[in-house]
Amino acid sequence: MSNYKKILLQKLTVNGWEMISQSSACDWWLEKYWTIKSVQNHWGLELLILFLVDPQFEGQNKNQGVRSIAVTTEMPPDWIAAENGLALITIIGSFEKQADQLLETINYYRSTATE
Repeated sequence: MSNYKKILLQKLTVNGWEMISQSSACDWWLEKYWTIKSVQNHWGLELLILFLVDPQFEGQNKNQGVRSIAVTTEMPPDWIAAENGLALITIIGSFEKQADQLLETINYYRSTATE
């Protein structure tokens, strides 16, 4: 598992989210996605964490082409729709700070979600 994924998973766990599944059987624009579930308030609320491949990436290993992470409530039909989800961050630069912003966004979504 990539270092940024380990950091993100740790932050999710600390914030009351649990990864319940992951899949790498994805279209060209998606390296992998995780399904996460809230284990705090609004228990059972599920979101998708999408690891988006740069559309200009031409390599064989999609893991090397991941440039951003999106969060959505359902699987988007394409890369553009994925970027318009609940949250979008890049893995380039200060990942820790961006991951904190992502968690702030999804925690706020969880706190305002209706059943």
